[in-house]
Amino acid sequence: MSEFSLFFFGSQLLVAIAFGSGIFAFWQQQRSAMLKFWFISAVLNASHFGLLGQYEAALFVSLTAIRFLVAALYPRQCWMLLFMAGATLILLTTYSSPLNLLPYAAAMLGTFGSFLTRVGRVRLCMALGASIWILHNILVGSPVAVLMEIAFLLSNLMGFLRARRLATKMVAPGYSD
Repeated sequence: MSEFSLFFFGSQLLVAIAFGSGIFAFWQQQRSAMLKFWFISAVLNASHFGLLGQYEAALFVSLTAIRFLVAALYPRQCWMLLFMAGATLILLTTYSSPLNLLPYAAAMLGTFGSFLTRVGRVRLCMALGASIWILHNILVGSPVAVLMEIAFLLSNLMGFLRARRLATKMVAPGYSD
């Protein structure tokens, strides 16, 4: 088996595990747990891009991974501004076409959402970010990435609806367990 095939196989294995961790994150009801699973997903996804030789994407997703972990442990606005500045720096140093604005916009939404305290608002920002990634991945012709982001979007929606249903049951008059 050639070196390229091993790197490709390894990258696909990493992104499959990242995909699973990302889906699992959407089913978490606690903000911190959700962000920690997204951290794992982003680390694996960045590693996947590195194995494929997509170093700009690996750099951007690595920043996202660090952001998820910091937001889970220290949800302070000063960190949010630092990560937004980092994303802007990445855009300014790697910009090559208007297409680069889509991942930047998704990263900015994700950064904003990661530092919100209400899970519903975190989910909303992540859903909007996933929608932007879907558009980006369609434009660059990456069908597997499109499917992954669609799955993240749908899983996020199902987690949101499940949380609302649980909240409604808990506050409904006459509710008994």
